[in-house]
Parts: sequence; structure tokens; C-alpha cells
Amino acid sequence: MNKKIGFTCAYTPVPLIEAAGFSPFRIFPDSKAPDQAGHLLHDNLCPHVKKVLDRALADDLPELDGLIFINSCDSMRRLADAWHEAKPDDPIILVDLPSGTNSLSLDFLSKEYERLAKTLFRWNNEPFSIKKIKDKIDNWNLVAASVKKIEKKMSRDYFPGYASGLQQIINTAATESTDKALAMAQKELQPEEPAKAGLAPVFLFGNLLFDPKVFDLFEEWNVHVTASDFCTTSRFITPVDTTADDNIFRALASSYMEQTPCARTMDTAKPGDIAQKIVQRAKKSNARGVIGFTLKFCDPYLARIPMIRQALQKESIPFLMLEGDCTMGSMGQQQTRIEAFTEMLGV
Repeated sequence: MNKKIGFTCAYTPVPLIEAAGFSPFRIFPDSKAPDQAGHLLHDNLCPHVKKVLDRALADDLPELDGLIFINSCDSMRRLADAWHEAKPDDPIILVDLPSGTNSLSLDFLSKEYERLAKTLFRWNNEPFSIKKIKDKIDNWNLVAASVKKIEKKMSRDYFPGYASGLQQIINTAATESTDKALAMAQKELQPEEPAKAGLAPVFLFGNLLFDPKVFDLFEEWNVHVTASDFCTTSRFITPVDTTADDNIFRALASSYMEQTPCARTMDTAKPGDIAQKIVQRAKKSNARGVIGFTLKFCDPYLARIPMIRQALQKESIPFLMLEGDCTMGSMGQQQTRIEAFTEMLGV
């Protein structure tokens, strides 16, 4: 049985986990575990964080040999604290994530990634190896390249089931192995004739949307997902430019911080950068509209939405904002609004 390392954030480099001899296991908030997180955390807190903690409290997780928490927001920091209380025997590492993207921030994050790598190798009693890390990064980049090819096809034409199939590949990379995800990407989504279904081409963005069934629902509701940017979709499969720096950890830091940013990250020189990148992704994917989906109580995203809305309006791109709580039920409640939005797009 493979040793597994649990994690909760897209800024966690899976190649470091695999290089140390572990399998990755991203803890998705997809459990029916009873609501117990309120015993340790405030009720008005990110539902992602609470449901992950509910899984721990209900023992609804595989055996984990350690956990990685990224200090990406206050809720995630509180999750690390609560996990320590709930599971005091679990090995935990908390990786600090800078909020900016300048040179000093990259230096800091590279040192944090190096600390993470050395910790993982130590947890598995393995000798530290830069070569193993580089080999796993090369493998990871093959998955990233395959994902980009699939996304490029989706941006040009509508292929039924491609959006959910792509999510299954990404989830496999997050919860099983890079090798298995790569095999799926190369075999399961073979070229085929696009369908002429008259669906509305829409770009999706937000913080968390991980269930493949949700993407099937979007197709039922007249949405052709041309591309998406969530911490559980393409933002998670971040290609690593190993030529960016001689220091592999700085190359990792640069690659992760230069992708489309999570709402908690801001380039102080370009404070509206997240909005412009969403506009660019929407245009590049040939979308006629944009749907944003965020979790309740996610203050970083709620603070960014006005600038995103304004940037899309400036480009005359219709925008629909949705909010939910990680459950399929909350998605079902949005059906009428989504179908009305696609009708407005005139497809």
C-alpha cells in the first residue's frame, strides 16, 4: 500500500511529494461526514475548510503519513491549528505562502519549498535527492502539456463529456499519481468529431469546483465549458519551467506564483492583474460569457469580484456570479440562473 501525504491547496507541488516516495492525496470536501467542525472552528467560516475537518473528525480519510497545509489564507491557517487539536499524532508541516510576487517573495517561497522537500524525504527516511525532484517535475510537466492540449481542443469545439473527463484526469493527479493521470490523458480522451449542440461557450473561474458530475450538469444546462480556472482545475496542473532558475526550488516558486493567481495573491505593482488574466483567459478560450463560482465566506474572492466584473464589462463580456458551499445541492439551486444566462448569450 502506497504511503500517502494529504494536502489541501493548489500551491502544493505534487512532484515534491512523489520524489520523496509518497503518493499525493488532495483532501476534497466531498464527504457526507456529519458537521462537527463547529466544535473547533467558527460557523461562518469557509465551507471547504470545515468539510475537510469534518472528514478528519469522522475518520473519513485513508491512512495518511503526513499532511501539508499551505498558509494561503486565515481559514487554512485555522484548519492547520484545528487539525493539530483533532489529530495530534499526525505529522504536519505548514508552508507559508507570500501574498506578493516580487523577487523577495519568490526567494521566500523557494526556501519554503526546499524546507517542504527536505521534510518529506525525512518523513519517509529517504536520502534527499534533487535528481528525483527534477525527474518527477519532468513527469508532471507531461501531464500539464496533455491538459493544455485537451483545453485547447475544448476552446475550439464542443466535445461532450470532455470537461468532466478532464476533471477526472486532474483529480487523479491530485489523489493518486502523476503516472496514472498521464495515462488517462493520453488514452481516455481520444480525438473525435465535435458535436454541434448549440451550447453557449463559457469560461469558468473561482476557487473550488472539483466534482466531474458538476461539469456534466453544466452541459445539461446549455453550457459549453471552453476552459476553467479553479484551484482544483487547470490552476492546479501548473507546468514548472525548470529553465527559469538554476535553483530548482526557485523555479518551482516562480512557476507557481506566475500562474493565474489565487484571489489571496496580489502583485502590488499590478493590483488588478487577476481581473486582466481572467479576461485574457476568457478571450483565449473563445468564450462568449464568464461564470464565476466561489464558496461562501471566501473574503479574498469576494473582495476581488468588483474589479473582475468591471474588467469584463469593459470588454463587453457577460458575467454571472454564483456562490455555493461545496455540495451538489448548492449547484442544483443555480440551474435556473445558469440557463437564463446562456439564453442571454444568444446561442
